[in-house]
Amino acid sequence: MNAVVLDAAGPEPHLRDASLPDPQPAPGKALLRVTACGFSHHDALIMEGTLRRGVTLPRVLGHEVAGVVCGVGEGVPASLVGTEAVVMPGDIGHRRDGGFAEMLTAPVESLVPLPQGMAATGGGLLASPIGVALKALETCGITEGKTLVVTGASGGVGAHAAQAAHALGASVIGITGSPEKAQRLESEPWFDTMLLDNEPWEEVVAALTGDAGADAALDTTGASLGRLVGAMRQGGRIALVGQTSADAASFAPAEAIFRELTLAGSLGVEWRHVERALSLVAGGQMSPLVHEELPLSAESVMRGYRAVKSREVVGRVVLRV
Repeated sequence: MNAVVLDAAGPEPHLRDASLPDPQPAPGKALLRVTACGFSHHDALIMEGTLRRGVTLPRVLGHEVAGVVCGVGEGVPASLVGTEAVVMPGDIGHRRDGGFAEMLTAPVESLVPLPQGMAATGGGLLASPIGVALKALETCGITEGKTLVVTGASGGVGAHAAQAAHALGASVIGITGSPEKAQRLESEPWFDTMLLDNEPWEEVVAALTGDAGADAALDTTGASLGRLVGAMRQGGRIALVGQTSADAASFAPAEAIFRELTLAGSLGVEWRHVERALSLVAGGQMSPLVHEELPLSAESVMRGYRAVKSREVVGRVVLRV
């Protein structure tokens, strides 16, 4: 099978197109012909060498995978062959080879069946980032009538979280560092307000909420935690979802104490979040945000990497296999 292999990480990561042996499904596992795989910030962090824990190289990256079951291991019903599915991320593309390849194996219990044709139209994004966003919204307790602040609002988790929060009836304030992205996202119904990171957006959040502060926040970057703390109401909740820089975010604990804030980490995704994502997409309340589709190749992966690093991407770059 054809695959893209990361041999060495760094500012200029070394990738190569490779022909690897077709994987064989072990007992309890299925073999998938990959249809599409998203390129995430997680992949970029591994490629640049910032994320190293649990990563061994060489490695086939990619954990946002959808495909069609084309083989099964012992103990798996043969009737599963032909099923379109999204793969629960687990450790694929991190501790074991992922979806930047024509095929991969996955535990059968990690497969969430999809309606016919959805695997090729953003299906790989249903677990991550969409399901991840839904779990984070659950963590920060967003419901109808509440105000949510989303940092990294143009990223895969941030933009999909905004869609879902809007569908729940919340007001969404997005924060981005790019004027171009702010202008692009202002036209979307999911964001009530878009603010630039280099502006005093804490003050604007206060003004928009009658000086009460936001009810909840979803921090996808880790860079603005101190500012988020200052933008929250008494008893507000912040879900910590990502850290895009190795630099530590600072904040004054006293601010969180006086506001009686809850700061909670939100990691990964569970089956119910993927099922909810599927329901919202099928019902037209959410749409997978595909920034660009590219063919499977080392050149495409590098293009996705550079686009993420230069902050060009709204949603996800997707590799079509």
